[in-house]
Amino acid sequence: MPSWPGWPEDVFALDTLETLRGMIADKFEVAPDAIVPEATLELLGLDSLSVFDLIFDIESVFDIKVENDEAKIHTVGDVISMIDRLRQEQGKT
Repeated sequence: MPSWPGWPEDVFALDTLETLRGMIADKFEVAPDAIVPEATLELLGLDSLSVFDLIFDIESVFDIKVENDEAKIHTVGDVISMIDRLRQEQGKT
């Protein structure tokens, strides 16, 4: 199973928000307290290239495939919903 460097092998032991919070904080140097479901990715300083990079990491960490039409995300909450839905649809829960 893929994992985020320095994280436990079983990232699914953590909830989606906490896993995503760690990923964004580590990779994009965003304060963890700012990474809440209501926060927009733009407010957190992620431009379109950063969002693409985040999606690539999400695919690896959560072992899911995100199609281009799925990637219309604007908030942290949108990302969480997408991850949880795709994990369920793709049998990764």
